[in-house]
Amino acid sequence: MSGAIAEGCAAPFPEPGALQVLTARLVLNGLLNPLYRRYVDQMSLLGDERVLDYGSGSGAAARHIARRLRSGGGRLTCVDVSARWQAVVAGVLRACPNADRRLGDVRTMRLPAASFDVVLVHWMLHDVAPWDRPSIIAELARLLRPGGRLFSREPTGTKHGMPAADVRELFAAAGLVETLATEGKAPVLGEHYRGVWAKPAG
Repeated sequence: MSGAIAEGCAAPFPEPGALQVLTARLVLNGLLNPLYRRYVDQMSLLGDERVLDYGSGSGAAARHIARRLRSGGGRLTCVDVSARWQAVVAGVLRACPNADRRLGDVRTMRLPAASFDVVLVHWMLHDVAPWDRPSIIAELARLLRPGGRLFSREPTGTKHGMPAADVRELFAAAGLVETLATEGKAPVLGEHYRGVWAKPAG
């Protein structure tokens, strides 16, 4: 796996503490590993896709995506503004030559349009400052090829998360079309929204 390419952030990002990283490793990459594997399975990847995991964090989903892509020649790109999380992902994906990492703000990376068949925005949009969300989602939509899919899952609780209506508004404003959506409450996850969005081919 290649090293992370630092491409700059629009503003300094508070790095996670050692306890937060340890908790993520034990909970997200450990206890909840079957949940993430099931979620990735439900993405129905063929294996030849170019996938962008935006805000990849501890790599809880990335590890399963990389394995899915290995047999079909696909490629995974993990983007995060946190150098510490990127270091964690490097360890998680150390045996995955079909994955690479990019450190920084996706809006300043100047990646080519339509670079990806699939984009994943999982459990992190609610942590982005509200004023930054529209431009970030617009950039992710630009990077998605026509006919490509964007997968989203976000907490919607009043104490932790953002309203599902806000998530929908952001993706719709970027020109994406919701093709599948569920809202509800589940063990461990709590209240959450889950959606699949498509970029029109025309």
